[in-house]
Amino acid sequence: MSQYDKFAKEYIVMRSKMFKKNQNAELPTMLELAGSIKNQKLLDLGCGFGDYAKIYSEKGAIVTAIDNSKKEIEHAINLKIPNVDFKVCDISNQLPFKDSSFDILTSSLVFDHLEDLQSLFKECNRILKNKGIMVFSITNPVFFQERSLVGKIKIFGKKIIFGNYFERRKIVRKWGSKIKMEHYHKPLEDYFSAFLENGFELLSFKEPEPNPAKITWHCKNPTFLVFKIRKK
Repeated sequence: MSQYDKFAKEYIVMRSKMFKKNQNAELPTMLELAGSIKNQKLLDLGCGFGDYAKIYSEKGAIVTAIDNSKKEIEHAINLKIPNVDFKVCDISNQLPFKDSSFDILTSSLVFDHLEDLQSLFKECNRILKNKGIMVFSITNPVFFQERSLVGKIKIFGKKIIFGNYFERRKIVRKWGSKIKMEHYHKPLEDYFSAFLENGFELLSFKEPEPNPAKITWHCKNPTFLVFKIRKK
C-alpha cells in the first residue's frame, strides 16, 4: 500500500492548501521551463490527485498521469479532467510504457521520496522520445528536509554547527498532526549524477523565488529547485 493511501483524505485537504503556495513559487517555473506543450504527449510522474495534470491538460497536452496511491488516483478520476489518463503505477519500478512513448515528462516534488535515482532516470530515458524533455522539481536538500538544514549559530558566545548535508538517509517527517511521510535525503550531486549518467543533458536549473507580496513562507530561502533536462 502507498504511504499516501493511509491518509488520503487528510493529504488531499492539506495538499490543496499547499498547492496555493506552490502556485506562487514552484509551479510558475515548472510551466516556464516546460514551454509550449500543446499536442505533446506528456507523462506526469507522481501526479497525486491531478492538480498539475489538470493544468497541463488545459494547456493542450495529451496527458498520462501516474501515482502509486490508488485512493488519490480514484479521486483524480472522479474530477473528470479532460484529456488525462490516470493510472495507478509505482515509479520506483519499471514503467509500463513502450520505448519512446512521450514527448515530455514532468514531476513535481516527488523524487526526494525515492531512494534509487539511477533506475528512475534510466527508465525515464527509455520512455522518452529522442531529444525529449523532462522537467522536474525537488525540495532543496540543504534547506527543506528535517535534520538536513546546515548552518551555524552562536549560543553563549560559542559557534555551534548543525546538520549533515552529506549524510544520505531516510527521514520520516510529520505533515500536520497525523501524517508521517518518508523521504530520502541526498546531496544535490546525486540528482545531477543520476540524470547525467543515464543519457540526459542539463538545459536549465532554477531556484524559484516566491513572490513576497503573495507568500512569506520560505521567501528568503531556495525551498524548491527545478531542472530541465533533455534526452541525448
